Amino acid sequence: MFTLKYPDGALFKRLTYGSLKPLSEVPLSVTSDSFLIRALSPDKNLLVEVYIPSTAFETYDATGDTLLTLDRDEFSKAIRKGTKRDAVTLRYEDGARHLVFTLTNTKTGAERTYQVTVLETGRELIQSLDLDLPVRMQMESKDFKKIISDAKIIGDELEISYNTGEVTVKSVSEGKMFEEKLSLDKPLLSLESREDTASSKYDLDLLKSIASTLEAADVVTIEFGAGLPMRVVLATEDGAKVTFWVAPRT
Repeated sequence: MFTLKYPDGALFKRLTYGSLKPLSEVPLSVTSDSFLIRALSPDKNLLVEVYIPSTAFETYDATGDTLLTLDRDEFSKAIRKGTKRDAVTLRYEDGARHLVFTLTNTKTGAERTYQVTVLETGRELIQSLDLDLPVRMQMESKDFKKIISDAKIIGDELEISYNTGEVTVKSVSEGKMFEEKLSLDKPLLSLESREDTASSKYDLDLLKSIASTLEAADVVTIEFGAGLPMRVVLATEDGAKVTFWVAPRT
């Protein structure tokens, strides 16, 4: 069982709400030191991880390790109601059929409570990926979000390539093309690679599905390699981290 209180309903929403959209259900692990969601999308082309350390919570009271599978739609509807004026409290008693989700206005004390159906208990979360990707870059999240939006107007596939200190992103369809070259300070904040060249393609519908979560942090870290998954990481000042693994197109 557990009682967790997160102080900022708006940030909790930015971390979790968009992350849940690609999923059909929400596998959740609460241990003595972390709150963790990790799941594959139904098509198995996107792995989602939402990690919030116990230290980020105002209250963190967890007895033992709890594994729950939650109804995604109910959880999302409750999360969506949160604002920066709200604290978020999650409570679960062993054997209960619902997780209790409460939003408390920090100024007035007014509470809104929602019940989220527990579909299953005790199911272990899937394992994360452990890949050493050769190309790593950072940029402002808003810039990556705009790349996804601009590329999606043109086509359904984003090709991302590294060559001699420069990254090119491209989307092509019949008679149309979007292309942008990225380098240090234009607009990349950092860029490193262990290989001279690397190129891979990714489904823009998958990237678009995670775009709203990019608002969770000012900076996004993107890693990729030839024919390898793309790793997209957002980290906040309180130690929370959202990671997406996007399968390459073959």
